[in-house]
Amino acid sequence: MYLEKMIGKTMADIVKKSGINCVVLLTKNENTITCKIVKNRRIVKEKFEVEPMPSGSINQIRMIIKNLVEYKLLKEGDRVICLVDESLGIGFEGLFLFFTIDRKFLELTTLELKKEVKKSVFEAVLEIAREIAKEGREGKKIGTGFVIGDYENVSKRIKQLVLNPFEGHRVNVTDPALKETIKEFSQLDGVFVIDEKGFVRSAGSYINVNTRNINLPGLGSRHLACAAITKYTSAVAVCVSESGGTIRVFRNGNIVMEEKP
Repeated sequence: MYLEKMIGKTMADIVKKSGINCVVLLTKNENTITCKIVKNRRIVKEKFEVEPMPSGSINQIRMIIKNLVEYKLLKEGDRVICLVDESLGIGFEGLFLFFTIDRKFLELTTLELKKEVKKSVFEAVLEIAREIAKEGREGKKIGTGFVIGDYENVSKRIKQLVLNPFEGHRVNVTDPALKETIKEFSQLDGVFVIDEKGFVRSAGSYINVNTRNINLPGLGSRHLACAAITKYTSAVAVCVSESGGTIRVFRNGNIVMEEKP
């Protein structure tokens, strides 16, 4: 009881001093997430159905927060503290996460993905891309690309540059335990190819498409190829620039999102 009181007092201090105006409490019952929102002294209870994801995945929590934005329970300018209990993961008794609903957050929330690309898979790839842009590998900046979704058509337009390290393995981008493995192979030339369910089908793949109709002044061959394959298929591509770490998202042959480090 004493510990609970101390935690409650600490939380109240954090909310007061950090300008947080919204508290979101999450708990899981089977496959249903119960979400309780406390905002401006008003309590709102909502239940959200979420896709099954690996225990402890931060992406499922981000997805829930984005759903709250889409349902207009949160809005731009809100500063949110999210409290997660042990039911959403393994190995912890609770978790605090902070979110600011700013323009960058809303840009991703409102990004219209094709039906072939799940939001949870896209967000997992984007998180990995951000870490690669920030960290590089072995002390060096690197560039890489990810082609997501419409694997049936994408597979007809790629060639393998090197032995595929993911052949025969079930590695999913939404699994946080496998994130470092994926990042390690980002040093290979070419791109990652990821199917609709988030499984990495290949790395070090060469995109074999015509790029003559793609107009992206100042961008290199990887960006052109990633843009082109989204024009000829229903895939979405994420590209990390080696030179500056800028992340670009392509759809229908165009840049639909750009994020600078």
